[in-house]
Amino acid sequence: MKQPIFLIIFFFSTACLSQVKKNDATSFYEKDMAVCGGQDSIFARKGKWKKAGADNLVFPDKTFPKNQYKFSFARLDSILAMVKASISDLSGMEPRWQRNIREDSYIPGGPVPYHLSNLFYGYYCNTNLNKILLSNETSNWIYIFVNKMSWFFQDIAKWYINDDGKQRTIYQLPVKTGTWKGMTVYEPDYFNGTPAKVTYRTLVIGRNGKIPWRSLTQREYLTGLRNDYESKLNKIKTGSGFEKDYLNKLNYINDYLSNTEEETLKKSAVIDPKSGIWGFKGKFGDEEAGGYRLVLFAGNKKYFDASVPRYVPQLIQLMWTYNTNEPVALHFKEQFEENFPLEKLKAMIR
Repeated sequence: MKQPIFLIIFFFSTACLSQVKKNDATSFYEKDMAVCGGQDSIFARKGKWKKAGADNLVFPDKTFPKNQYKFSFARLDSILAMVKASISDLSGMEPRWQRNIREDSYIPGGPVPYHLSNLFYGYYCNTNLNKILLSNETSNWIYIFVNKMSWFFQDIAKWYINDDGKQRTIYQLPVKTGTWKGMTVYEPDYFNGTPAKVTYRTLVIGRNGKIPWRSLTQREYLTGLRNDYESKLNKIKTGSGFEKDYLNKLNYINDYLSNTEEETLKKSAVIDPKSGIWGFKGKFGDEEAGGYRLVLFAGNKKYFDASVPRYVPQLIQLMWTYNTNEPVALHFKEQFEENFPLEKLKAMIR
């Protein structure tokens, strides 16, 4: 199975420019801005919404008729109107947007994936030229993925978690970081090499309020981990340091399984970040303290409704990203977080 991809929206909360100026994270930009007239000169530049080239139709689902693309585009246009309305003050920024119909459905003949991507270039002071220019790259994006998920799960392993002889792909669920307008927000941390100042956030809207994944139970997690370690033990040299390490890890697993009541083993496994997935030492974690879950993707025939047209949204992931050190990025983030009509987006789900 392909790794699921969710619709993600990047959001920002409205604040007056004087409030943005007071943010400590932006203070180190003030010196550079001064040679161009200060931050007010940056925000005096007013951008316009522009389309970023032609529609992206790379590798769309071949079973989806081209004469129905217009129905997907119509829904993306409605979503774009929501984004535009939420970010009405384009001081210091220049937005670009693009419609995309890409990838196959999760199930044969199922809902077709498509998405809207929005990037926000910012004006800045070029201290070499001593003039204000528009940047040619940005960390500020809004993505709205329909009928798919993206940059959400991390593919961890393929494990035998039950006694049915079936191997299953296990994914890591991002850490929960709070709620926004009543929905759980996650922060994926899988972007190796990304500067720490860039924040990624996402949320998922599913059919009938149901999410397309389920958490592994404690028993399933420990069974899968034990089977993995036992398989590796069979491939290493007897008496080696690796053997001792695996046997020690298996002792923790077997002791927990033997001494824990079945009702507890049926609970969701929350990984302790101090031990990680592969270092279980008889203790599970707490989501309030940064613990995370391992899940199975459940985006299958039971989840999706085959009776509705394929272009109808049945799953939406919103993902947003922004640079926490840039005044323009914070201005964008603050508007979106405050104004985006999430309920209208949720209403598109059928």
